[in-house]
Amino acid sequence: MKNLISVITSVIIISALIAACSGQSKTDNAMHELQPRVDPVIVTDSEIVSGRVIEDTVIGYWTVKTTKDSNEVVVGRDDWAVRDSSVFLTLSYDKKVVYSDKEIRTKDVVGNEGEYIMQWGGYVFWASDSAIYLSFGCFLPDTDDGWNMLYQILPDGTSNLSVLEYEMGVDGNSYIADFMVLYLNERAVGASAADLKRLYEHFCTKELAEELSATTIPIVSDDTDFRHADRTLQINNLDDLNDLPLEKYSFEVKFKPKPNDDNVTDILYMEVNGATNKISKIEAGGVK
Repeated sequence: MKNLISVITSVIIISALIAACSGQSKTDNAMHELQPRVDPVIVTDSEIVSGRVIEDTVIGYWTVKTTKDSNEVVVGRDDWAVRDSSVFLTLSYDKKVVYSDKEIRTKDVVGNEGEYIMQWGGYVFWASDSAIYLSFGCFLPDTDDGWNMLYQILPDGTSNLSVLEYEMGVDGNSYIADFMVLYLNERAVGASAADLKRLYEHFCTKELAEELSATTIPIVSDDTDFRHADRTLQINNLDDLNDLPLEKYSFEVKFKPKPNDDNVTDILYMEVNGATNKISKIEAGGVK
């Protein structure tokens, strides 16, 4: 009897371990380094044809596959050099092909090549019914000096680039930067109220998300040129940088609402909850 109990116990333990390992594998395959992510994400297995598979994912109407492989551009000095990389994108929207193995190079992201290398690229950063956003990072070799970029793609293949300005060592800054860039670009393409609501719920506290969804708090006026606002976005930290955790982190957000009148600047005051890393306050600061 003791031997039988031992065998049964061993089988249960082994089964539990197999189940746990299997569950962990699925979770790992569905996650990447960059946040935010869009849920739910369906990750499918595929054969690596060229280079390394970055994404092979279905999100809403979007089907996206990206691979990364080295190209012929060499960046560096005579005694030390590194080869640059390209991302190859195959993208469909509602089962209609948008791009088929489109090559995206460093020059397509930062305007030139031979100086910066594509350190990462092709990760899905956000997606809605109106647009999908891929993340790219192009940096000077062996440094953190470079560009964090979002590559927005519309269902008709139109694309737009945005810079994510992160101030190193400033808590809360990245949440403001990510939210504002996505919000302005979603407004620029006429995102639905449902997609904006999902954006609010991801970045903001429950109370603020409800107020924003009910449009009781205007973030920017409807006659804003959203693309120009994105290009002129500035985020200024209002807290003392004392390296101590705070209950809230305060920021001043500035942008130019009109491309033909750069003398006008809109101002927002925003706060990030230090415990939840959610935006807890958005308040209009007037026009300057």
